Amino acid sequence: MKTLATILLFAAIAAVATPAHAQGQWGNSFTADEARDARDKGDVVPLRTIFNQLKNRYGGYQIDANLFNRERRQVYVIDWMTGKGERIRVTVDAKTGRTLSTD
Repeated sequence: MKTLATILLFAAIAAVATPAHAQGQWGNSFTADEARDARDKGDVVPLRTIFNQLKNRYGGYQIDANLFNRERRQVYVIDWMTGKGERIRVTVDAKTGRTLSTD
């Protein structure tokens, strides 16, 4: 019985620790309110503008999008379904709208 309790305890700790690792990869995530405030202040390009650029370039549609602080700048990390049915991840400089990487 103690073994089962120990296994469950370690599983719970691992589940709680995982988001911290993911946060380290992308930086600090903005809440929806923080992202909206940054857009309203003009600190970031509106997502609508970025989505239009991606639609013109790849076709398709947005699956997910988040705003992060990474390396002293804000970036959008966008999961996109192309017109060819390929899922890609696009990282965009949120201040300029310039694509930084596509995976």
